[in-house]
Amino acid sequence: MIYLIVVIAGLGLTACNRSRTVEAAGEDRQPIGTPAEQDFMMKAAQANMSEIDIARFAMQKSQNSDVRDYANMIQSDHTSGLEDLTDLMKDRGVSLPSTLNPETKMDIEKMTGLSGADFDREFANMMVADHQKVIEMFRDQLNIAEDPDVIKYAEDMLPKLEMHLEKGQKLQSKLFGGGKK
Repeated sequence: MIYLIVVIAGLGLTACNRSRTVEAAGEDRQPIGTPAEQDFMMKAAQANMSEIDIARFAMQKSQNSDVRDYANMIQSDHTSGLEDLTDLMKDRGVSLPSTLNPETKMDIEKMTGLSGADFDREFANMMVADHQKVIEMFRDQLNIAEDPDVIKYAEDMLPKLEMHLEKGQKLQSKLFGGGKK
């Protein structure tokens, strides 16, 4: 079990190999942007990293094609979002987080003990809850952001996040018996 968690965490960090370059570039200058924008970029990066890792885990563990397709979409969209955000953070001198947040580590550990339909339902529940939180964070940022590039990033990601939530809710309904399989 522990080995699986270590492997998953390691895989997630490989998606962020540019972090060393970002950190090195950020050492020599002060970050640009308001503290709220810097905090948003850090939290958005953490959210992207978490979604990528959990989706990758679901693609490996689930046998349900709907779950695997949804997880693949999540991984692809959040990888793209993380790449865009990494470039923005580098331009602003903000370092990319180097580890997963403790909540994600706990979520993966919890999911490690599940299998079959229980795993699939927990994954769907987690994706819906996570996307609800992230959407709220992005909407809040749009109300206070001053940096046009931060605003553009949030505006570009928000429709994808909303679509993930909607598809996650449909998957959730299907997995809990509300729709055909």
